[in-house]
Amino acid sequence: MSIWTLLAESWVSLKKNKVRTALSVLGIVIGVGAVITLVAMAQATKIRVEQEIARMGDDWMFIRNFGLEMAGVQRADVEGKPQQTRQDANAINEQCSAVRAATPSNRMTMQVRSSYANYTANVQGVYPNYHDIRRWGVLAGRKLEEPDEIGKKPVCVIGLTAAQELFGSLNPVGEEITVKSGRFKIVGLLDFKGRSEQRDNDDIILFPFSTFERRIAGAEVSQTLIAAAHHGVDPKAAESQIRRLLRQRHNLREGESDDFRIFALSESAQVKEESSKSFAWLLGMIAGVSLLVGGIGIMNIMLVSVTERTREIGLRMAIGASSSDIMMQFLIEAIALCAVGGVLGMFGGWGFSYALTAWKQYETAVSYWIAGIALGFAFLTGVFFGFYPAWRASRMNPIEALRFE
Repeated sequence: MSIWTLLAESWVSLKKNKVRTALSVLGIVIGVGAVITLVAMAQATKIRVEQEIARMGDDWMFIRNFGLEMAGVQRADVEGKPQQTRQDANAINEQCSAVRAATPSNRMTMQVRSSYANYTANVQGVYPNYHDIRRWGVLAGRKLEEPDEIGKKPVCVIGLTAAQELFGSLNPVGEEITVKSGRFKIVGLLDFKGRSEQRDNDDIILFPFSTFERRIAGAEVSQTLIAAAHHGVDPKAAESQIRRLLRQRHNLREGESDDFRIFALSESAQVKEESSKSFAWLLGMIAGVSLLVGGIGIMNIMLVSVTERTREIGLRMAIGASSSDIMMQFLIEAIALCAVGGVLGMFGGWGFSYALTAWKQYETAVSYWIAGIALGFAFLTGVFFGFYPAWRASRMNPIEALRFE
């Protein structure tokens, strides 16, 4: 019997029970639609995490001495002296081969005034290499440069949030701000960084470290260093070199605890990436269960169909239909149900994903490979769950089938 004849007979059989056929298809539609929608949500989360890691960088670290305790009491010497200094940063730059750049960092919250507004902003003194460490470019103007640091120039670069609060929609480059009693010229508008761990990274104004120390920080000394590993170098190698050098510079004996802590962003980035992968697997498994339930529904319907059409099967066998013909017909019916449901579910899931993004602002990322995999799973569902009912139909004894009431 030709494949076209089998297809025609399968189509006629499915049309006889329109409601049952529609409900069977609906189960697959829901399953495939759920696969596409949930995987699209997981994919968007993964992309967002990757973009954040790329934007923030995962090869830099900061070194501080906060929270260090000994025998439950914070050590007086840790509280009383700056542990991470400009000299430490210079030593790291000169002696740590795995480190591409290091800077002292002094960050404070201060009142900043412009010609248009007052705003309490985060101000920070850093070396010009901070732009390289944080991968932080500018949208307008220029970055901080080495002559600014050497000459202790009264200049700064400003983040997007601080710029909006102080200048509104105006371009801040070339404008001046007042911090304490000093006036500073804005030479650059920093690129967008976004939020991380409840902090607005764009709410910042950066100054040359020497300028910041002299005109803003006063008695407030820097106790933080920021460093980044060379591109392609394991950040742990850079971290190990920094730890070894600082212990030597701080005169710490073997067995004595560090008087500083190194916080590597690579560890945080790895945790975020693993969390997004776990989230993707979880949503994929939930969607897979939906498709599994739809497939079980197809098997159930096909078994009922085999039982109802027992006499028909017996009659067809009696007039010459082979077991393979019978099996192929029922298998084609199951595959047809899943294929139609898969196509409808694909468009349904795609549409629902875009609706979530448009109406609820929930990010989704639907790609062709997701739709292709979902359709492939729908086809395999038809084959897998349709095989047993088709095989059962093909194994019937023609005489017993004809006697079936």
